[in-house]
Amino acid sequence: MEKNKTDKPAEVKAGEAKKVALTADFCKFYVKAKGNYILRPVKAQVTLYEKAGHFYKVKNDYALSYEGYKLLNKVASISTVTPQKVMVDEKEQPNPYIERNPKTKMIETVSIRKIGIGFSLAGNVTVIDKTLFYNIYSYFIESIQAKMKKVEWKSGKKTDKKLYPDCAVTGTKDEKPDKPGSWAFFDTVPPLGLWINYEDKAIIDCLNEHTQRQRFGDRIAQTIVERNILKDHPAIGIGKVQPQEKGTMGSQRAFVTVYGYRHEFGPAQIDEILAQAERGSQTIQAETEVIEEIRPEEEEEAIKEATTEQKNGKDIEKKTPAEMEEPPDDYFLKQQAAEKEKKNEAGS
Repeated sequence: MEKNKTDKPAEVKAGEAKKVALTADFCKFYVKAKGNYILRPVKAQVTLYEKAGHFYKVKNDYALSYEGYKLLNKVASISTVTPQKVMVDEKEQPNPYIERNPKTKMIETVSIRKIGIGFSLAGNVTVIDKTLFYNIYSYFIESIQAKMKKVEWKSGKKTDKKLYPDCAVTGTKDEKPDKPGSWAFFDTVPPLGLWINYEDKAIIDCLNEHTQRQRFGDRIAQTIVERNILKDHPAIGIGKVQPQEKGTMGSQRAFVTVYGYRHEFGPAQIDEILAQAERGSQTIQAETEVIEEIRPEEEEEAIKEATTEQKNGKDIEKKTPAEMEEPPDDYFLKQQAAEKEKKNEAGS
């Protein structure tokens, strides 16, 4: 981080404090200097970019993404830590606690607890303690029901015509739909359930999302919990932004003021606060919540975050083995030659 014009705060009269602006690549960082010392409270005006995925549109609002919160946290400096245990059905389990299908070994549920440790504007240590039970099957059912509810729009207005009329129907297991398609039944509230037409494009999309949940369920759950911690911690404490510069869809910018508090906490101090939070100490301010419900768009954003990786500053979508390109024809020949050479070297 660079200062605007000088490496030292401007000289001020004894007892006075002067505001100093520092410049980083993502924000303007303001501190108060008294003599040659920078005071503890700080603030920054952070620029968020829609194109960079820092926020996204939800109906008539703009919600912050996990990437956006991570950028704001460069100022807020909230430490997100993982306790050793999580309560599942009133029993302590290793954290995170993952249940897998005994046959396929794919993830079915994730129970995860995270604690955010940071400072309020007044300089008080504030702890945000959140637990999430992520049931992959229930979100699969919800994604199907969302497709069933979608309607067509004409001239900017909703119509009564279903967008995916043949994707699924509600019924019982003994009453297969009397209409074209390939049908499979999934329980919701027995004896009721959903018959899905797995040839329908909308259902194929739901099945693809379900596979992503099964593969990356632990990462998705972690993203959701950490996003909610950063959203609720007073050092950030915002859930929506309002773009200040109107541009084309996807290229807007928003400006957010974030407050922080300089501290010298290291790993040992963070571990001690975590231990106190786990014991339920009364000496620190803690807010505890079990996340009961996740908005569909929030889960969708978490899936996208969990299934991409950073490479050279760009998001690269993780591919399944079936989606990966086959290696060149001579790839396996080169592998065999390399292995043969290693054996020869070992034998000599």
